[in-house]
Amino acid sequence: MTEPKRVLLGILLATGVGWLLLVWMPLRKLGPASAADGGAPFGRAVIGGKVYAANGCASCHTQVVRPPNLGSDIARGWGARRTLPTEYREEHLVPLGVLRLGPDLANVGERRTEPYWYYRLLYDPRTIYPGTLMPSYRYLFARVPLLGTPLPDSLSLSGRDAPPLGFQVVPGPKARGLVAYLLSLKRVPPGETGKTP
Repeated sequence: MTEPKRVLLGILLATGVGWLLLVWMPLRKLGPASAADGGAPFGRAVIGGKVYAANGCASCHTQVVRPPNLGSDIARGWGARRTLPTEYREEHLVPLGVLRLGPDLANVGERRTEPYWYYRLLYDPRTIYPGTLMPSYRYLFARVPLLGTPLPDSLSLSGRDAPPLGFQVVPGPKARGLVAYLLSLKRVPPGETGKTP
């Protein structure tokens, strides 16, 4: 074997071994983190986090419970204690927000646990909060034929929002992902009121 071939083989071997030890082996041991385990959201919630970011939700909502001397977040029930930086350590995308026109969402998954409420809010926020500035996200929903009984997550709409006879409005994949993401936002575990370390 000639000298250049040995050098090239040595470089490839060193690179391959280094990649195996530093990249592949640690990733194999990690596995997916779950929101229930206190880790970052996964699966549908990851898709929902991207929908959240793409729609600019962080422009009006924050994901930070401020300490008592900076606001009334704890008094409003938005959290039992202030949010700590370590609570974001496993997340790749952290849309904390800088302006709070809507409520803080750091613990919205603890405050609101029913997906249907979120679907109604996304479809038409004014049915829940009259006069709100929140835009409607109707494009995240689909109108599908009604075959027999309505689907479990179809929206019961009336008036001008009601679909034509024989149709129903159901959340699309992006709406389902966004709601899964919002339900995964549980920064401060329930009942935790401990002082910040």
